Amino acid sequence: MHNKFRNLLFVVSCLVLLFVSMRASAGEIRDIRVAQQEGVTRIVFELSKPAEHRLFPLSNPDRVVLDISNIALSQDVVNSLSALSSDVLMRVRYARRHDGVRFVLDLSKKVRAKSSVLAASGQYGPRILVELESGPSKTISSVKNLAKLSDGKRDIVIAIDPGHGGKDPGALGKYRVREKDVVLSIGKELARQINRVEGYKAVLTRSTDEFIKLRDRSRIAREANADLLISIHADSFTNASARGASVWALSLSGKSSEMGRWLAQQENAADLVGGISLDDKDQVLAEVLLDMSMNSTIQMSLNVGESVLNDLDNVAKLHKSSVQQAGFVVLKSPDIPSILVETGFVSNSTEAKNLASKTYRYQLASAIASGVISYFTQNAPKGTLVAWQQTHRSGETYTVTKGDTLSDIARRNRISVKSLREANTLKNDVIWVGQKLLIPAS
Repeated sequence: MHNKFRNLLFVVSCLVLLFVSMRASAGEIRDIRVAQQEGVTRIVFELSKPAEHRLFPLSNPDRVVLDISNIALSQDVVNSLSALSSDVLMRVRYARRHDGVRFVLDLSKKVRAKSSVLAASGQYGPRILVELESGPSKTISSVKNLAKLSDGKRDIVIAIDPGHGGKDPGALGKYRVREKDVVLSIGKELARQINRVEGYKAVLTRSTDEFIKLRDRSRIAREANADLLISIHADSFTNASARGASVWALSLSGKSSEMGRWLAQQENAADLVGGISLDDKDQVLAEVLLDMSMNSTIQMSLNVGESVLNDLDNVAKLHKSSVQQAGFVVLKSPDIPSILVETGFVSNSTEAKNLASKTYRYQLASAIASGVISYFTQNAPKGTLVAWQQTHRSGETYTVTKGDTLSDIARRNRISVKSLREANTLKNDVIWVGQKLLIPAS
């Protein structure tokens, strides 16, 4: 009897050890990313190790179920699920099921759903890709890392790239004005102003007089998970009468050449479309994925650029009245909307004198900041503090203090100058100390 008890105890101990071992070997869902481009919503589930999965649709109401076996779900990912959405994806629910997790994707209409497994690549672990095809859509949104959010209240990240630096002085202008010095000053002031606004974070590619390769500037922005890259420059021309500020986005020819570069170096393309690498795709699919990603970033770049140009018009003479397009290398990131701001011509006596002025550089930085914040006020990425506040904030009043300007107040409250004027029936931008302004809800 004693031997039987010992044998039973041994069997139970083995089962416990086996259970503990199985639990210990379970993987974890590290991150969930979502991207929507031209009628296709892609959801990437990044895992710490490969896991089996099953995908099937249900109707009445329309939804798609994804079961992932032998996997755990971190609290960070759970907190981020409420921010997952697209035109067709209304919300994502989950339940722990046996040794894994069941996700239910609630849909606004029927879709064609399919899944595939992506091998680990570079900084990304193994992934399960779920694609929901609903047909053409006018809405195009950028990819976001949702597990990195804090309850849907992350900062909007603006990467600021002062051009040239170090051994590369850039353009040399009148009054010994050097482009690398001017743009660094503007860039640092722009970062300071953006960091003053709640819900925004500025990242500088350089904060000192140092040389950085063009491709490294985009890499710094990508590593910071930037929502926008702003490259700042000053122009020069043989004709000293040339003058004016301008804003640039990537051209279609620049897009085509960059697509060729990324497709030819697929091992470097792991950052594309929510971390979906191109190295395990056939040529046609890789081209389609890359083309959609770059179309999205170019369109957003043009929209942001237009907003910045409108505010620059209040400070500087414009060289061109619309956003221009060219194949600048620093604008060629497939997944980060990017604009290049030419602040003026250092080869022009008047503009060189202006750019040498600290006051004028402050005004330029203020105009760029105002344009950027005006854009994101109307187009706040989901999962950001700005987007959250727009849905939870009610109107309030503000008393004007010494040094305030209407554009400063609008920027600090993440609203447009136009909406601030309309809320207070102002005919112009003149305000006075002690005046009470109604701050409309964003």
